Amino acid sequence: MQSIEAMVSFLFFVTIASGILLQLENQRDIDDSVYRVQLAEDAWRVLYLRGDFRDFSDAKRAALEQELAAIGDETGLCFFMDGVRFTNCRDSEPHATAVSLRKTVFYDGKPQNFTFSIGR
Repeated sequence: MQSIEAMVSFLFFVTIASGILLQLENQRDIDDSVYRVQLAEDAWRVLYLRGDFRDFSDAKRAALEQELAAIGDETGLCFFMDGVRFTNCRDSEPHATAVSLRKTVFYDGKPQNFTFSIGR
């Protein structure tokens, strides 16, 4: 009789323990969207503080894309401004955007809203 009670108790323990462990495993998925937004804001701030938006125009594309490439090398991400007008990832592969920010820059002497995005 005691062995039957022990087996039932053990079965109950295994059922409860496996349920708890499965719940803990699902909680390990961390939402990193706040970190992605902060990374996009930091990359924008670096470009702004380096003066890459002074006299901003298509003529400065090469210089800006070199700066985006340097930041992309450090982070392993692709950066896009206004779609793919300015980017460090000019290959033919499709890109997935993780975060997009709306920013204002002076473009050809007039303020314009641009979309600054990061992705892969």
